[in-house]
Amino acid sequence: MKLDFLDMDIGTLAFRFVRSLMVAGTGGAEINECLLALERAQDDSDETWVVEWEKIAEKVFHHAEQADKSGQEISARNAYFRASNYYRTAMFSLPPTDERLFKYLTLNRELFHKALKCCASRVEIVGIPFGKSTLPGYYISADPAGAAKRPTLIALNGGDSCNEETFHWMGFTAAERGWNCLTFEGPGQWSALQLNPDLPLHVEWEEELKAAVDYLLQRNDVDPDNICLMGFSLSTMLASRAVAFEKRIRACVLSGGPIVDVNEAYEAVLPPDIQNAAPEVRDSMFAMMEKAEPRLAAFANHYRWVFGIPDATISQLMNAWEPFNIKELSDKIECPVLSIMGEAEIMQTDLVTTVGIMQFISKLRCPFSLKIYGIEEDGWAASHCQMGALSDMTDLVFDWLDNASKDKSGIIKSYTKPDWSLIKKYHDSRELDEILQNIRLHIV
Repeated sequence: MKLDFLDMDIGTLAFRFVRSLMVAGTGGAEINECLLALERAQDDSDETWVVEWEKIAEKVFHHAEQADKSGQEISARNAYFRASNYYRTAMFSLPPTDERLFKYLTLNRELFHKALKCCASRVEIVGIPFGKSTLPGYYISADPAGAAKRPTLIALNGGDSCNEETFHWMGFTAAERGWNCLTFEGPGQWSALQLNPDLPLHVEWEEELKAAVDYLLQRNDVDPDNICLMGFSLSTMLASRAVAFEKRIRACVLSGGPIVDVNEAYEAVLPPDIQNAAPEVRDSMFAMMEKAEPRLAAFANHYRWVFGIPDATISQLMNAWEPFNIKELSDKIECPVLSIMGEAEIMQTDLVTTVGIMQFISKLRCPFSLKIYGIEEDGWAASHCQMGALSDMTDLVFDWLDNASKDKSGIIKSYTKPDWSLIKKYHDSRELDEILQNIRLHIV
């Protein structure tokens, strides 16, 4: 399969390939195995993409089992981690109506668990009480003895990321830097929804965050005054909303956001003909597009499952996103916030969404820092959620968090007027220009 790595659109197979390879540094992928899956898949064939990643996953899984039986714990751990990631990659193109999705999702989770049980891993498999349900997660302590109270990062998954992937991104690095880290899935997210089918996605994520903080405060190794939050993609909106109500968070990082109005953001990426069509025409046109484009169908079907509305039209699905809006919550956020954006994200959205984001930022009263990666200078760090640039992202995040955790007010050394050229390159209007002129923030 040939891929265009100049196209960083989140809907492309190039993006998915880079995403799978991104966890190589933490043992979740091997370059050779990923290239083999890519070489064997046929051009523009989502089905062969699934089949070839499954084959690689099964091969590595078999190797893990053999190593495990032979007492080779390190080899087993490494192979279990990789097989888990490859099953996640395979499931990504599948709709909930395909039984392989839940097979691969289960294997993604269970093989990650097997990896953790090898070599006396410091990572704990945890469950967070939430009403009558339990939210699945992972926790790593920076202090193996659990004697010292350390700063703790809660990392929230995005709309299509899972615990295992997010833990590769943030968990292992956090512990190396002296931070504890908790990842968990809430209502409407992969394993949480599979294990709790009556928990569809909802907007009030301050409830999930409260449950997570309550859980952390029961531990002896958590500094109660130094719990921070990070959200990716969709969870930049959920995290922003959560910290507006949950005041026990010291600082918040938003990777790929803030997404301010989810309905508006998804409208921006629909084809113009669909955007401008009457609801019944829009639904008919989108249904035809789904038949022709498996990736689009998989995306839409994923969120039908997430919301518990399997037969929803695109209009009904967009209506489900309407409550996911934080435009009126700017002044309720008190903790310092770091936003990380990329040029490829800016390029993919429209003027209306961009104006909404900048209006939200302009109304913030909390200390606010911003980093915008450019494609020419920073490459794939400019993609959605810095996909493929894990070291760049984690260096930025933890350096900023270290400062925020030491002194809430001291992280903003000076407010400056930023260079908005990357935004104006794709979106320009008098309204946007007036908003940008009035924004002062800390550039990182």
